[in-house]
Amino acid sequence: MNVGSNDWQPARVLDAYNAAQRVAPHFKLSISLDMSSLACATVADGQYIIDNFITPFKSHPNRYLYNSKLFLSTFAGQWCTFGQARPPAGWKWLVQNAGTPIYFIPNLQIGDATQLSTTWSFIDGFKLWNAWPKISAGNTQWADDDWWLQNSQGKGYLTLVSPWFFIHRAGGDPAINDRYMRGDNFEYRQRWQQLIDHRDSLPFVEVASWNDYGESHYIGPMSGLWPDDVKYITANNDHQAWADYTWYYATWWKSGAAPTIDTDRVYMWARIHPKNAAVCSTDGVGTVLNANWAEDLLYISVFLKSAAQAYCYSGSNNSGTKSLNAGVNEFTVPLVSGGIGCTITRNGAALIKYTPTDFTYTTSPSVCNMNAWTGLFRG
Repeated sequence: MNVGSNDWQPARVLDAYNAAQRVAPHFKLSISLDMSSLACATVADGQYIIDNFITPFKSHPNRYLYNSKLFLSTFAGQWCTFGQARPPAGWKWLVQNAGTPIYFIPNLQIGDATQLSTTWSFIDGFKLWNAWPKISAGNTQWADDDWWLQNSQGKGYLTLVSPWFFIHRAGGDPAINDRYMRGDNFEYRQRWQQLIDHRDSLPFVEVASWNDYGESHYIGPMSGLWPDDVKYITANNDHQAWADYTWYYATWWKSGAAPTIDTDRVYMWARIHPKNAAVCSTDGVGTVLNANWAEDLLYISVFLKSAAQAYCYSGSNNSGTKSLNAGVNEFTVPLVSGGIGCTITRNGAALIKYTPTDFTYTTSPSVCNMNAWTGLFRG
């Protein structure tokens, strides 16, 4: 669980651990410290982290242990000193004063991998924040993974997979707060496939994220509060279809074998307006960086127990009748104004008729929203 500086967060983390204990005793939880939020300059800052995010959970039955140590990761934090002379000494102080053995696998955003065997040699592993392609086409993430794996030998390694990324917030650095990272071209499945193909090299994989609404890559339910300073997070931007989709590929990565598909189902996802919508450059926030990387397409992934036919549409555009095989089938339909839907038939009988009522594509939106809508229908 990614945690930050809000005073209500420690109590909510405790709620999560206790809920897991009640309903899923074998479900394990760990903490990732968001150092873009948490203070980390003084000893008191470090003690706050220990007191609120380590001590309450170090003996909890649902804590995640690796090599008999409490698993602890971060987002960034390579600048943190916790009252010590330099950042490595600061983190070493925190780990040594945690009151329990720590398996420490931070996301150090450094470019010099030799530091992993010198100034940062005490860490147990390295976490790379590398879920999305950094270019307009192709899936380039594994090249970075491979480089860091080669340069972090002898340490654990944690990499990321994520279905989407969009943030459009006023203030700060636009390169951080106003950008789109490519989730198009079935990128989520392609990234999972990279990780499955290299699973023997990867002890850990993290799905980003369960509930980071501000960056649009959540797969958990739209419950509780989400940021009130943005307009692109709405009840219609539910991503739980991706949670179901994730199960298939995560199980494949963990087991080494593709799960049996025992239920026909259709997944669909799309944005509600074109990538070049005028409002995305005139709403006072600023033009979305990398918006041109997006594709104005309805993405469709059909999981089938046996062969079937599909007919899907977006407004006046349609796929035609497609003959699909048992297993996973992917195709797209160009987005145009109107609703969307899919019909799946087998042996002349309709198995699925999916016409979601919570999605309408428009070419003249009043709000810049490159967040995704997702949908799932089971046969």
